Amino acid sequence: MDLVMFETMNNEAGKMITLKEYVTAMPTEQKDIYYLIGEERNLLENSPHLEYLRSKKFDVIFMTDPIDEWVVQANQAFDEKPLKAVGKGEIDLDEEDKKDTEKKTKKAEKKHKNLIEFLKKHLDEKVKEVRFSQRLTESACCLVGEQFDPSAHMERLFKAMNQEMPKTKRILELNADHPLIGALQKVYDNDKKDTRLPEFADLLFDQALLTEGSPIPDPLNFSRRIADLMVVGLEKEPGK
Repeated sequence: MDLVMFETMNNEAGKMITLKEYVTAMPTEQKDIYYLIGEERNLLENSPHLEYLRSKKFDVIFMTDPIDEWVVQANQAFDEKPLKAVGKGEIDLDEEDKKDTEKKTKKAEKKHKNLIEFLKKHLDEKVKEVRFSQRLTESACCLVGEQFDPSAHMERLFKAMNQEMPKTKRILELNADHPLIGALQKVYDNDKKDTRLPEFADLLFDQALLTEGSPIPDPLNFSRRIADLMVVGLEKEPGK
């Protein structure tokens, strides 16, 4: 582990650093070594999982070699600092952010209680849970795993090798501040039996799959939904 080198979010593409260099550059308030695994840098650096950490100026290691998934499973820490996947479990917040986030989350859970229950029920076969996110600051949604779940990247690796592995449901996290959540709530409040709600729920899940680099189950249906939304948006333009 003293010898391995990686690209990171806060360094330009192509620059490789050691874990020791990463730890040396960590802000004093950062307790964990954060990493994200995927196929290539350009996909990882646009991941919604990075948004909170980027806002705190914490660095994230990009692991793009297929063997990395097994390396981090065998090495859970470096220099007494835990290695933490940014796409699993909860993100550790500082005390000030934690208080603000808990207050915001409780308010959102109360305001959107019925909508969340609808999403959980409709997406029950696809996701383990629907909850509001601590890690999202810009994107509407993302998928995260439990701490010891296999990652989406691991699932894709096994599929590429024609090997089966148990399908793991993940958690759909929503950004309480995103206007999309407010818009969905208005549709639900207006008519909870609106036939568009199941379509929007599926579209939300497909969007989360795409942002993590996973294939969507029905690309044709996804394209149709996007086209329908584009038509609605264009028809509402001034002068139409």
